[in-house]
Amino acid sequence: MDRVGDLGSVEQLLNGAAVWGIELEPKFRVLGLTLEPVTDTTQTALGTDLRDTRLQLACFPVSTILGSLRQNTTDGVTVLRFTEAQLVDVVAAFDGAELSSPIFGRPEPRPATWAPTFSLEGRSSAPDGVSATITVSLRRGDLALDLFARFDEWRLLDATGQPVNL
Repeated sequence: MDRVGDLGSVEQLLNGAAVWGIELEPKFRVLGLTLEPVTDTTQTALGTDLRDTRLQLACFPVSTILGSLRQNTTDGVTVLRFTEAQLVDVVAAFDGAELSSPIFGRPEPRPATWAPTFSLEGRSSAPDGVSATITVSLRRGDLALDLFARFDEWRLLDATGQPVNL
């Protein structure tokens, strides 16, 4: 297993990180996030001087994914629907928005918590992928994205694909 540390340590490292990408691979049920933590925090946590501080967080197997993409307009809030395949483009619109805590361990949002309906909803009938949760909340201008997923395992890798030891 190439996971070293716990989700609490990962949360400390990723709080305030820029989110550059999120994608879901539905066949293998993997949610991948590309993040760039605050440089000083990353160097302190990893004990090194990194040229490329981006990290990849993979969460799997994902059993539930819920998303809410909203745009504030003069007429109120509009819920924008998107598919799993469009998740990469949706996150790109946030242009490295900052990730803030709490990231792990939050409960599944109830219907109408983020908006009247979810923009994206996917659920697996498999019995796994239920022991941990991740919630990503991004804001940029008049756009807001909240994404929730349930999973069991995780891996944190550096830009070279090596496991990150926390």
